[in-house]
Amino acid sequence: MGTLRTTLAVAGLGAAMFGTLAVPAQAAPAGAAAVTCGNAYWPHSDKDNGSGKVLPSSAAVHTGPYGACTTVGYVSGGTTVSYDCYSVNSYGNTWTWIRDANGSSLGWIWDDHLDDGGATAQC
Repeated sequence: MGTLRTTLAVAGLGAAMFGTLAVPAQAAPAGAAAVTCGNAYWPHSDKDNGSGKVLPSSAAVHTGPYGACTTVGYVSGGTTVSYDCYSVNSYGNTWTWIRDANGSSLGWIWDDHLDDGGATAQC
């Protein structure tokens, strides 16, 4: 299991989260292309009016729907976030693009970190 260590703040959540988040290592599927990260490579629109709560004590938010993508911050456990849509990555994992309570875009979060499994509308 890899460990991601970083100190970052998520805009609009009021406080920086500090510490360590354990992220399960994922082996690349046979013949898989390199991971593509960044908002420009994952276009999406607000197709889902749902929302949910972050499950663990904190969860990483990424620039793309992969754990290997840059972490832009953390969302505290119990925080309610709004959903735009979800994407299925090349590992078969679903990730949801989230927004904070003020409607500010935050990034991609792994659906296993959301209490209801994430967005129901695909990007």
